[in-house]
Amino acid sequence: MLRRRRIVHRWVRAGDQREVRETPLEAPIPPASGTELHDAPASPPRLTAVNGSGMADRMQVENVHPIRLRLLLEIDRTGSISAAAERCGIGQPSASTHLRTLETAIGQRLVIRNGRGSSLTAAGKIVAWHAAKILATLNSMRWALDARSAPSSGELLLAASHTPSLILVPPMLCAFSERFPGVSLKVRTLPSEMVVREVARGAADMGIAGEVACTEPVLRHQLLIDELVGIAPAGLLGSGRSVSRGEFARHSLLLGPEGSSTRMVTERHLARAEYRPGRIWAFDSGEAIKRAVAAGLGVSFMSRSLVDEAIQQGEMVRFGISGGERMMRPIYALQPNLAELTPHAAGFMTMLMNAHRNGTPAKQLAEG
Repeated sequence: MLRRRRIVHRWVRAGDQREVRETPLEAPIPPASGTELHDAPASPPRLTAVNGSGMADRMQVENVHPIRLRLLLEIDRTGSISAAAERCGIGQPSASTHLRTLETAIGQRLVIRNGRGSSLTAAGKIVAWHAAKILATLNSMRWALDARSAPSSGELLLAASHTPSLILVPPMLCAFSERFPGVSLKVRTLPSEMVVREVARGAADMGIAGEVACTEPVLRHQLLIDELVGIAPAGLLGSGRSVSRGEFARHSLLLGPEGSSTRMVTERHLARAEYRPGRIWAFDSGEAIKRAVAAGLGVSFMSRSLVDEAIQQGEMVRFGISGGERMMRPIYALQPNLAELTPHAAGFMTMLMNAHRNGTPAKQLAEG
């Protein structure tokens, strides 16, 4: 029987050089018949790198599936395998199987489980960083295909922090719906730090957030400068006056969640002025803080654009701190650094930037 030669390529590292070695494998040729025979498609090649110690390091690329990469990103974001599974739309047993398969494919431990949740190892964080880029590239491909097949339909996923979701997004909705009548809009209201992460990792098409200390790879476009002002229950402090350190220390300070730009800016300014509250109460909602202040629970600092009406109606009073600077923070429109904007996100971004340049109410928030 005739035999044919197949060539298998192996990557071999020798010192500082890499070379490709060809290894002939003998395989029998099937007997001819009346039907033309075709070779079955070969399985994806596995590259084997041999290091200096003689140990083979393999990455099973065929098992690095997008759902497993997204699962790893969600574990990093939520700190929980069960929560990550829910975000990915799969059950926890399936998530655990996917995770084990990914760790086997990579050849390293990626997740550490503890009694309160799960976190990524150093190797896991490296894989997560690259996973974000891979998923962003796949999303760009999907967006390009969607725009080609149905340019007037689709969905825009927008992540926005508390102040922009109440002040900047609503005025844009009418104009956006007129320009993209077939596009649905989903807005997630999150702390600014989480908004940056959602955009960087491709979980949101774009975002709007305040200033935060975050190193995630995103592009920022400044929209406006927002001012935070002190608010207190009516009758607790004199309206418009500065409060001393001693007087401030007698009251509770009401703050938003961790990762909130308002909270970060407030804490930074108070620390610089050496102001310390009697105690700190944390809330998940800005509206809950306003109600708590009006009810006399304590004092807080919020965007001027969100409290001016309540101050004018006498529900609360405005105050400042002696010797402290005005609390100013920029508001940014965010886009991924690793992928292009979708056509719908690009349209919404253009509308936001034009509103800023043309001096519409979005810009006027910082004036006066």
